[in-house]
Amino acid sequence: MYTSINLPRTQKVVNLLQEQPFTSDLDITTLKSGREYLAQLEEQLVKFFDDSYAVSSLLEYRTYYFDRMLQKLFVHFGLDTVPTLTLLAVGGYGRRELFLKSDIDILVVSKDPLSPEAQEKVSAFISYLWDLKLDIGSSVRTIAECLENVNADLTICTNLLETHFICGHQEIYELLLKTIHDDSTWNTKRFFHAKVAEELERHHAYKDTAYSLEPDLKQNPGGIRDIHVMQWIANFHFQARTAEDMLSLGFLSPEEYEELIESRDVLYQVRYALHVCNRKEDNRLTLDYQPSVAERLGYSGTTNVCVENMMRDLYRSLRRIRELNSMTLQLEVLRITGHLGDEETQFLSNDFLRRGPLIDVTSPDVFENNKSKMLEIFFMMSKYPEVVGLHVNCLRLLRRTRRSLSNYLVEIPECRAIFKSILENPQAACMALPLMHEHRILSAYMQSWEKIEGLSQFDMFHTFTVDEHTVRVIKNIDLLARSPDNAHSLFKHVYNQISNPEILIVAALMHDIAKGQGGHHAQLGAGEALYFCQLHKYTLYQTRLVSWLVYNHLLMSATALRRDINDPQVVNEFSKQVQDEEHLNLLYCLSVADINATNDHEWNSWKDQVFKQLYFSTRQALRHGLEMPHDIKLHAHENQQIALSYIHDLSEQDVRTYWSYFKPNYFIYYTPFELAWHTRNILTYHEEHKPLILFAQHPDTGTEMLIYIKENDKRFNFGYLAYIMAKKRLNIQSSQFIRNKLNHSLFTIKFQSQKGTCIDNDRLHSIRLALLQGINEEEPSIERLNLDKDKKPKVFKLPTVINYLEDQQKESTNLEISTLDQPGLLAKIGITFGNYGIFVRSARITTTGERADDFFSITDKQGRPLSERNKDRLAKALYQVLMPQSEDKAAGA
Repeated sequence: MYTSINLPRTQKVVNLLQEQPFTSDLDITTLKSGREYLAQLEEQLVKFFDDSYAVSSLLEYRTYYFDRMLQKLFVHFGLDTVPTLTLLAVGGYGRRELFLKSDIDILVVSKDPLSPEAQEKVSAFISYLWDLKLDIGSSVRTIAECLENVNADLTICTNLLETHFICGHQEIYELLLKTIHDDSTWNTKRFFHAKVAEELERHHAYKDTAYSLEPDLKQNPGGIRDIHVMQWIANFHFQARTAEDMLSLGFLSPEEYEELIESRDVLYQVRYALHVCNRKEDNRLTLDYQPSVAERLGYSGTTNVCVENMMRDLYRSLRRIRELNSMTLQLEVLRITGHLGDEETQFLSNDFLRRGPLIDVTSPDVFENNKSKMLEIFFMMSKYPEVVGLHVNCLRLLRRTRRSLSNYLVEIPECRAIFKSILENPQAACMALPLMHEHRILSAYMQSWEKIEGLSQFDMFHTFTVDEHTVRVIKNIDLLARSPDNAHSLFKHVYNQISNPEILIVAALMHDIAKGQGGHHAQLGAGEALYFCQLHKYTLYQTRLVSWLVYNHLLMSATALRRDINDPQVVNEFSKQVQDEEHLNLLYCLSVADINATNDHEWNSWKDQVFKQLYFSTRQALRHGLEMPHDIKLHAHENQQIALSYIHDLSEQDVRTYWSYFKPNYFIYYTPFELAWHTRNILTYHEEHKPLILFAQHPDTGTEMLIYIKENDKRFNFGYLAYIMAKKRLNIQSSQFIRNKLNHSLFTIKFQSQKGTCIDNDRLHSIRLALLQGINEEEPSIERLNLDKDKKPKVFKLPTVINYLEDQQKESTNLEISTLDQPGLLAKIGITFGNYGIFVRSARITTTGERADDFFSITDKQGRPLSERNKDRLAKALYQVLMPQSEDKAAGA
């Protein structure tokens, strides 16, 4: 027996039309009164919902009163006088499923073409409905035109399966249905295959998962539309319009019927609550509406707890509907055609056989007699790529046995052995584990997975729940390792260097296993990984390696994206933590697969470049020893020699004289090509009182700006640059500042448009003018930023955290700021730096979702690290700028 999903909102099932009919004296034929009538009806429905009446009653209620309203308007506009003219409800309205903000789909149908006078009446009728501000979908057709459209369009064919008569001539409605039934070119097989293909395409558009953090309640896999598909096919061939009809026909068992109704009711309640909260026809349960929807449904506790509990109930319902959809479609096609796909049957073992593209069991008690077979079936599927899913007979048995378990499968030695066998073959694991997750076998296997199943992630960074994200990390390992795309060539190369890829799969499986437990999830997860590996009899080295990877799975991302990886000190410190190339290779592959599994746009060419740079720098340090001061000088000299080879039109003596004004670090921060670009342009620029401003386009990573100032103009600082860039709606990725022995200043800034693209030449010219003109026209000011129109509603609360990090060379103060992203964030920080006489030597900017993690290397006016007193003053000023007074402060030293 399945476990019931009981929402806090207990539904009252009554006949609302009889007990509380809607009454109004308003004249709906006048526009103002008509709009007021609709507003009153809507508020009545909201009250009914808040009073916990069943959503099914509310759908019937709104449908009934819209029918009555349209009947009156049909007469008011004289349509009742037009021969054979009939008004029908189609689509969701035809199903009598009118949610609070559902659109109103109607069909005006006649036997013969309408006269001009009749056309005018129909046009006036439909225009009035639009004037009432109804979201109307309308069609005006003859019966012959309806048939023509049905034959040409699957959507129209489907819409006309679900209609109800509103008013007009009943006999015309019956003639329409008879004509379509007798003369439609759609036969059952063609309709079935078209609807299944349509469903697969829709599922793919929604990433083939029910575990999206912002699911579409209607279109998501497992959503309301999946129920419709089951009913449409049953209706087309068997005239079964309801779930009760499908039960009678044997497509659903009594228990499956109850499960379907319960899961559907969960979706109905959540969808109705969403419409109540957002007051629009939007079925995507976005993060900003989840708290108010959860509250409306009666969930209690803190905001995150409310949302987490609601979403887990919702995900369970979506997953159940998806399974029921899969089973029902198989049963329908078996009833229609007698077989699934090709009819070939192949015995795979004593327990399993292949029926076409699906796997089935040879005996109904296979799982009941031997629980390890619940895992073995997925291992078997990984060996046969032609098998793409579970046969309905097999799926029903698997569900029944799974629900009867009293202990986790991991407690059975045979199950552990099979599970380890799956992990030992990365390609098999990448195929089997996602299917095991889809059918809840991973949750049946170990409690730690059950805890993260359907667990929300409260950020704008991840697109999926913790469990779904983890499965996608595992799939990415296989996809990237076998990708023919040159963009993934380094991943493929590194992956092939890994001596034991199984370790990577286990680490991916466990890397987020402790999320939701409170505390540091990587640290807690490392402990769980230790236990998992010991239980599954991995060697001591393998166990420690997996635990290390789980503990450090964010290390490479944090270093590459939030540290100055041109600084040898940063690379040296990272290399010490990585220890050897095996650790480095595993960590690189895990990090890249992890980021690629967060959302569709998080991994980009810039991140690819910085990860590659950190990987190669670390590998070189591990192979040749960590760089010491004399190595830094040698590295700088080698870069100078290469840069010289790019400069043929300048005197070598002039170049070396110019270079002598810079410290060795300058020649390490930049590539030889960048050094040559700087040198050629600076030595040929002879303006003494005007900054040199140049741009270089990098199609893969954005735009780089070089600014060279010969005068000691303190106004041209990081705060001013960030201020102008913010006003120009540009996103800074990184910044470097160097002052040489001549007291000249060199800035480089890498940036992109807000869409993440390079900037066109006209806009670059406007940026140059703004920088040159603004220095004399306005003092940078947070108040002058005027970015209020860019503000978006805050979905999450994220405390601002300011940390001062140790700099072993004691040349600067390293500052890390983590806070909620906001318009003009970097400008606010930069202006605050300027107000306190802070110089920025380098900056690394990282934004993930709504979270900003920015790193700065800073000094005081004299170029020295900040004193403890100045650190405190700066931190207090930054807190005041970056967070409202009501937020809690958190700081570390």
